Amino acid sequence: MRSLSPQQHEWVIRPLLDAGVGLDHIRDLLFRLGFEAIVSEGRGTAAQVSTLVSDQPGHVQAAWTEVIDRMISLDRSNA
Repeated sequence: MRSLSPQQHEWVIRPLLDAGVGLDHIRDLLFRLGFEAIVSEGRGTAAQVSTLVSDQPGHVQAAWTEVIDRMISLDRSNA
């Protein structure tokens, strides 16, 4: 798998930035997502993804869903 360019990194998180989420919070969300994926070994991770932002406003939840979709699309294109 090749590494992502800075432009691809920015494209992935752009929905959250546009929703007004700060970089520190975005880093926290991505760290928690990665941690959950590792400790759960993939079991139930899809259900847990949305719970990471369940306390956030609807526009942030929608942005998070878009970020996840973008990560998946990049992973598929790098396969």
